Amino acid sequence: MVWELITAILLIAGFYLAFTRFKLFRFGTYVLAGLVLIFLFFKFFVKKYNEYERAIIFRMGKFNRIAGPGWAIVIPFFEKEYAKVDVRTKMIDLYIPVAFTSDDLRLKIDGVVYYKIIDPNKAILKIDNYLNGLTNLLISETRNLISSLTMREMFGNLDKLNDMLADRIRHATLRWGIDIPMVQIRSIMPPEEIALAMQKKEIAAQLLQAQKFKAEARKIAIEALGEAAKKLDDRAIMYLYIKALEDISKGSSTKVVFPAQFMNVMKRGFGLGAGISAAGIDVNQAVEAIKNKIKSS
Repeated sequence: MVWELITAILLIAGFYLAFTRFKLFRFGTYVLAGLVLIFLFFKFFVKKYNEYERAIIFRMGKFNRIAGPGWAIVIPFFEKEYAKVDVRTKMIDLYIPVAFTSDDLRLKIDGVVYYKIIDPNKAILKIDNYLNGLTNLLISETRNLISSLTMREMFGNLDKLNDMLADRIRHATLRWGIDIPMVQIRSIMPPEEIALAMQKKEIAAQLLQAQKFKAEARKIAIEALGEAAKKLDDRAIMYLYIKALEDISKGSSTKVVFPAQFMNVMKRGFGLGAGISAAGIDVNQAVEAIKNKIKSS
């Protein structure tokens, strides 16, 4: 204990003598002390925030300012970094398993919502948990919007539905310092029974279109070929009619769309062409006659 005290006294005495006698040592001491002070200043007083970060600074328990991006001075004991906020645009999933339209039809909604904090002060101090609040608001406003529309109105305005929902949500979230740049509804699924009914309606419409197409083809073939057309079955007539339409559409900007039910006819064209020739009808002449009839009608 005695030797340690003696050693400390000698070191202090040596430092004092060197400091008072040698200018270079005194200058080095000042530089070292300055570096230590700078280190302590940056260690305890300076905070660094990235470009996308903002900090809520409290001074003596009250909101004082928003710090960042870059370096900011925060005085210890008097000031405190209460929260740090990411101000980049983020995404939140929107999933509603059950929502009812105004005509009491059940729907399932799936989408994504983009949000951005534009006022960190409000996002932190005006609401306890802005992410939970935003999620609950998205669900309730989406259900409210859907409940104000019939299913026909909703499916007829799918392109506007995203904008309508974003406007309703933005009106409330701006009070929390949050903006909603975009809402994307990815899917709207009706009940299974409604989907089946819609599918049956679509199938019925396709069958009706095919029947009209088939009747038109037979009418044109009979008018173009006369009695010879009666020797042909429906597949052969459809083959000749579609081939005539294809020849007419070549070199034209007009696009001809055939019912899907009859596209397999063209895949089996070789066999049908041979069958038509066996019935005593020249395929090329028959196609030409049907083309002329189509053009004149």
